[in-house]
Amino acid sequence: MSVMTLPPTHTPVLLAETIELLDVRPGGVFIDCTTGLGGHSSAIAERMGESGRLLCIDQDRDALEFARARLAPFGRRVSFAHGNFRDLAAIAGREGFRDVDGVLLDLGISSLQLDEPGRGFAFSLHGPLDMRMDPSSGGETASGIVNTWDEAALAALLRDYGEVAMPRRIARAIIAARPLGTTWELARAVKQAVGGARSRTHIHPATQVFLALRIRVNGELDSLDAALPQAHSLFGFGPGRAHGGRLAVISFHSLEDRIVKQYIRREATGCLCPPALPVCRCGHRATLRDLTRRPIRPGEEEVAANPRARSAVLRAAERIS
Repeated sequence: MSVMTLPPTHTPVLLAETIELLDVRPGGVFIDCTTGLGGHSSAIAERMGESGRLLCIDQDRDALEFARARLAPFGRRVSFAHGNFRDLAAIAGREGFRDVDGVLLDLGISSLQLDEPGRGFAFSLHGPLDMRMDPSSGGETASGIVNTWDEAALAALLRDYGEVAMPRRIARAIIAARPLGTTWELARAVKQAVGGARSRTHIHPATQVFLALRIRVNGELDSLDAALPQAHSLFGFGPGRAHGGRLAVISFHSLEDRIVKQYIRREATGCLCPPALPVCRCGHRATLRDLTRRPIRPGEEEVAANPRARSAVLRAAERIS
């Protein structure tokens, strides 16, 4: 399915809160590391005015082309780059983006990816077990994992990346059901292993399994670990600015949020030496200020209008030195 046939509607999560925390102003320089369908990017481009600059990055070529068409009215002040945000510094340098005022990472999977059966992200849609956000990458697919990994490796993946209950039991069921070629076949094997949806949460038992596979296939946690310090290094702090560059990250599960929380906490702290040491020996100093000690979550009205926003968590920080 061509992305250009999709309806030009998209509901970005926590939009007003994100734009406020990034403090988007006329003439600013910004990077959207996960442009997706361009919802946040459009709002940034509108607010930054004709003198601003925006770099839109995405590893999904189809999403990037949709965003390019959506943001065409903003002309040359918006640039586009295909790539993974794990390479943020290199991409920004190549595109001439330095001394940046704000960087956004919206870590959720896009509607374009989730709603396309051929991508294999949704167990509710019948499609191949792919799950690569960049199919042109040539990397390992979900099919390769579920059909070749042994029980111990599968169980560890489900436990560590999906926080799945009964990972050994599900891993055994997956192995017994091989070969698995489609999303429905995998979802059926998982459901049979655990006996249906969890009664307490009403979440389909395959939800966390698909999440774990998607994270592993796309190296999402490693990419986030790599991107945060790179974003930090791009922030400007020159004369006439109200503050240093700002980072805003929207995550959708606890593993991502934990990485962001710990990074901001560490970089917003001075000495990191053990409390027992009488004198600081690490030399670490705070370079960020935490803007969201209590993470921001969508309200009831937003969740009702956009159920996919229900697990979103927004954290932000600004450079202070």
